[in-house]
Amino acid sequence: MTTVLIYWLIKPKTTAAKAVLIAAVFIINNSALIYGLTEFWGERFHVYLVVSILQGFMFYAGLITSVVALIVYRLFKQKSRPILLRTFAITVYVAIVSLAVFNAYSPVVHRLTVTIDKPLAKPMDIALVSDTHLGRWFGNRQIKKMIDLINAQHPDVVVIAGDIMNDNTIAYDNTNMHEQLSKLKAPLGVYATLGNHDYFGYDQQITQAVEEAGIKALDNESVLLDDSVWLVGRSNDIDRTRLSADELLTQVETEKPVIFLEHRPSALPVDLHLSGHTHGGQIFPLTILMDWLTPLNYGSKKIADTQFLVTSGYGIGPVPFRLGTRSEIWIITLQSGV
Repeated sequence: MTTVLIYWLIKPKTTAAKAVLIAAVFIINNSALIYGLTEFWGERFHVYLVVSILQGFMFYAGLITSVVALIVYRLFKQKSRPILLRTFAITVYVAIVSLAVFNAYSPVVHRLTVTIDKPLAKPMDIALVSDTHLGRWFGNRQIKKMIDLINAQHPDVVVIAGDIMNDNTIAYDNTNMHEQLSKLKAPLGVYATLGNHDYFGYDQQITQAVEEAGIKALDNESVLLDDSVWLVGRSNDIDRTRLSADELLTQVETEKPVIFLEHRPSALPVDLHLSGHTHGGQIFPLTILMDWLTPLNYGSKKIADTQFLVTSGYGIGPVPFRLGTRSEIWIITLQSGV
């Protein structure tokens, strides 16, 4: 597909030029694949994913250009202008890539008010962040931006729903992200659980880095916030030692409000369930497919007496793109309705 699109764009005249084009696309794609497979699902494989997604965006640009050409030239009987059409295709491609990068690195703040049928002396504001994936392409600048956005909302407590690092602490240590992350503060504390990307052999180092930054890692633990709200944190399902929800809930007084924090969304009978992991699909068309396939893919949803909130995440994961989603932070106001 890439060869066809580039062939249409540059129109090689000679057989030699056509052969060079085919060979170039073949070499680039297979070199990226071989390079990626030398570190499957590691940073080298992420490079292969970036190359592949950029070519996927090329397909989107070609599809949009084809639709526009069909409308202009067939329906409105306009004269064909190949150069103008190719210029339009390039513009669309640049726009798609630019939008995807903008969405990844320009976070927004969303708000949600949750009213529960349990007594609570005063409302509690909770900042939810997830999937920061701190690493080579997402570091100090984004941490600073995250802290500035959270501080502007003045939350009572901050919670991080896993995938704090992008597989390891190498980039975190090499670029001294500790200095920035340790500035994340809240009156009632900052808490985190680990996600699947935090368990790729570096879970102890990641837990240590998080704790040294002043963030309490809740590893199948609970903490009472302001003597009024229970926060329960569960490790990711990769952790074979993690406790069941029933076991964790025996640690708390359920007559008080209960917030359950974990990386992957799961249906539990609590007042407020906070999670991430899905990235909301991150890139179209996964954004739509995951909505169809996953009941808790993104956003807030009330099931029985539990309010669920699945965030698409603050970070980017293996690729620095978001199309159909955007980097985000949630501010949840928990209040009593009795």
